[in-house]
Amino acid sequence: MESWESGYMTMLAEISTRNGGKVLEVGYGMGISARAIQATHRAQSHVVIEAHPGVAKRMLEDFSSRIEERHIHLLTGFWQDITPLLADESFEGILFDTYPLTQEEIHANHFWFFKEAHRLLKPGGILTYYSDEVNDFSAKHLAKLHEAGFSDIGGQVCAVKPPKHCEYWQDDTILAPIVRKSAAA
Repeated sequence: MESWESGYMTMLAEISTRNGGKVLEVGYGMGISARAIQATHRAQSHVVIEAHPGVAKRMLEDFSSRIEERHIHLLTGFWQDITPLLADESFEGILFDTYPLTQEEIHANHFWFFKEAHRLLKPGGILTYYSDEVNDFSAKHLAKLHEAGFSDIGGQVCAVKPPKHCEYWQDDTILAPIVRKSAAA
């Protein structure tokens, strides 16, 4: 994550907190979205999953007073190990932004999380994530969301200004997904 992503991460935080309640953030990164989630004052509870020990330590330092007040909780480990321990339909919002660990995950690491997100969201809950899409969903992307059980799929385009030397993003927009779990699910 780089500082040019601040506006986008703030947009993702706003999307993930639209329903208030309990929000899950998978991946702490630079803490941009976590600070934005806390600033909205809509989330009654904010759970962060972070696998990198150094990043988890920084998160604890960044939010030491809020952790004591029990507004934010840290679960350390990979989401694949942590989320199976969480109850079905326990979150009103989820923000997913992890770093791809394999070549196969580059520009697709969120695809493996979709089914788990569907399980974890309450009916009407919102999933958002770093999409790797410029301004609309690709057919493959939509197919993965549908396979996971999502049908209410939308997004908001965010203007960005990555530096010319950025290795992973060269466009001037990026899609912020707004994916809702059907209320009838």
